[in-house]
Amino acid sequence: MKTKISLTIIGIFNIIMSMVMAFAITDMIPSMLNTDSQEAARMVEIMHYGLFPAVLIIGLICVLCRDAALETAKKILLAYIIGTSILMYMFFAVFANEPLMNFGVEMVIPDIIIYIGAIFGYFKAK
Repeated sequence: MKTKISLTIIGIFNIIMSMVMAFAITDMIPSMLNTDSQEAARMVEIMHYGLFPAVLIIGLICVLCRDAALETAKKILLAYIIGTSILMYMFFAVFANEPLMNFGVEMVIPDIIIYIGAIFGYFKAK
């Protein structure tokens, strides 16, 4: 698989997710929490506003570097895989066991698909 394709898919996904974090988080909060606490809801909202530029940066790096040399593109994919591995750990070891959060695997299926695609893209890079 060409690294250009992998980086484009990962980049577009992250740009879209950052836009969701920026513009749709307030509508999503009730399904994310097991509480009606306004303070908890506001904290989730603020944290997502803080996360939004970081995810946007990841997406932009992937999209803007998709024409990089194979070695550089593989390093970008590897960085994404390492970071997403830690994210997956947080999802399943922390979020899934947190009673305040209404976490389910179905919430992260798109992230898992992109993660698997990144791994595949890294090992099958051309």
